[in-house]
Formats: sequence, C-alpha cells, structure tokens
Amino acid sequence: SCEAVCPNGVSYGALIDTTRATLAPPPTLANSAANWLIAKPTQAKTATRFLRVAQKTGFLTILGKVSPKLRKSLAILPTIPAQQTWQAFYPAQDSVNNKGEVSLFLGCVSDALDTDTLRAAVFILNQLGYNVHIPKAQTCCGGIARQQGNASEAARLIAQNEQAFTELHVDTTNTSQPKIMPLLTVASGCGAGLQDYLSTNSHLKVQDMSAFLAACDWSNITLTALPIESNEIVVQDPCTLRNVQKTPEAVYQLLVKIPQANVKKLSGNNQCCGGAGAYMLTQPDMANTLLNDKLNAITAAQVSLLATSNIGCALHIAAGLKAQGKLVKIAHPVSIVATQMGFTGVIS
Repeated sequence: SCEAVCPNGVSYGALIDTTRATLAPPPTLANSAANWLIAKPTQAKTATRFLRVAQKTGFLTILGKVSPKLRKSLAILPTIPAQQTWQAFYPAQDSVNNKGEVSLFLGCVSDALDTDTLRAAVFILNQLGYNVHIPKAQTCCGGIARQQGNASEAARLIAQNEQAFTELHVDTTNTSQPKIMPLLTVASGCGAGLQDYLSTNSHLKVQDMSAFLAACDWSNITLTALPIESNEIVVQDPCTLRNVQKTPEAVYQLLVKIPQANVKKLSGNNQCCGGAGAYMLTQPDMANTLLNDKLNAITAAQVSLLATSNIGCALHIAAGLKAQGKLVKIAHPVSIVATQMGFTGVIS
C-alpha cells in the first residue's frame, strides 16, 4: 500500500524482502517441511489428501484440542475439497471458433484449498473458446519462502515456474518470435509475486483471471440471472490485486455480466484484511485487528455473499466469520460466474 502511493516510487517491497533475507533466522523444522511439501505438486497433493481424510474423520478437531498452537492454524482451514488430477491440456469447447491459447497457474494453496475455483476457471475459459495449458513442472510462486526470508528458495521456485511456462511459448516454426500466451492466476497473491519476480527478460504476460475474462467476448454465452431477493454481491478488494496487479475494477466488470446482479464494494476496501500470506499466523494481534474492521464492515452491510480474488483473504475472513457464528458465503468471482453458467463442479 505504501509503494502504491509513494510519490518518489520507492520500492518498499524489494527493500522489505531484502531485509527479511538479511535478518531471517535459520529455517525452523516446520518451515523446512512446508517448503519441501509445496516444492512439488505431487507432494502437496498427497499431503492435502491425507489432511482431507483427517478433517472428515474428526482427527484434526482432536489435534486442535490437544495443541493450542495447532488450533489457530487448523481454524483457518476450510472444508478441504476433493483434489483434482490436472491434465496438461484442456481444449476449447468449440474448436471451430477457437479464440486462442492460455496457461493457468495453479498455486500451491489454491490447488489444495481452492480447487473448485481452478476447475471453474478452466470451465469458463473452455466455454469462451480458449485452450487451457497447465504445465506439470510448475510449482509454488515462492511467496511463502520469501516471507520466511528464504530468498534462495523463493528465487529457485520463480526460476522453475519461468522455465515451465516459457516452454509453452516456444514456436517451433519460428523460435525467434515466441508466442505470447497469457499466464492466468486466480489468486492475486500469486499473480503479484509472479508479476514482481519473473525476470525482466521474460515474455510471460501475467494476468489476473478476472481481468482476462472481463475483456473476453461473451456474446455467445448465456448466464442465468440471480433472483431479485438475493442478487447482492459484495466485493472485497485484496491488496495485491489493487496495489500490484492494479486490476480491481475488472472483478466488478466480470460480475455485472450476471443478469440482475447488484455488485457493491465492501466499505474500507482500501485497507488490508490482515491475511497477508502467512501474516495471519505470524502476527496474529495486528492481523486480527485488521480483520475486525472487515468483519464490522461485513456485518454493517448485512453481506450474504462476499466475493474475493485471493485465497489468503478468503481463508482469513472466513475464519473470523466462523468464530463469530456468522453465515456469510465467500466465493471467488470466477466461481460465482461459473455457477451462473451452469458449472456443476466437474471438468473432464
């Protein structure tokens, strides 16, 4: 937020990352284990499947009662969805009217805990006429390691992603002119990290999913109208979407494509929700102070459906609402639109 408004253009983000790397203590066993798990999608998926079973059987609830430290972390977990085994390629629904090629960044947390949004994204893109590529060699965006001050690991993950997605852009008929294929993200935190840290020589064009979809041709798509009595969608703007990717308005442009949708901004959208990656766990006092402002705004506006474009914001706010016993549905804008297009939650 400071960087976005600084008249001298001071790169606070880079300064903070450098300071973290300089002052960071040796990685803890927990941090090392987390980095090892998320470094490869297969490892992360296996761990998530075990976590899902533990959640469904009630083992996580018992674990939370035994360990107060774990209880705080476990409280943030949503109902863990069934995991998706991703194909490398999902063809457009109408091959005759093919609009082009895009690539999809999964993200370690989104792939584990927001799988439904990723499925919805593939569905919408295919319906709109886009072929979707999901390179298997992609990995975490590096944000978690960077927040730990582990600069070398963060740089390694960025380099791996750059190579994985660059390979999609090689035109074998003309190697001197690489294909420009949008690299789409559903989590604004991941999108901001990739946008900031991919090499300046990279030709990868990182875009937020809502920004890409809002600019697409929807003339041949039919969306079901929302009922008048429950047509209000209140939007929370993540800091990363507002200050780094700078495309918050695209979310509203996408959601108003739904007939009868009454799309509103959440009061106080210029303030962080307190999630901020791992900040909600490492700095709980400040994170919860910021969260309380969001919860008060949600209560005052009598929100029933909250749209947010970042998994971290969604988890943090959902945990706060749950603790207060409030029933507010939180969904990604892409998931909301996909539902009105008839998406049933399954992709082939």
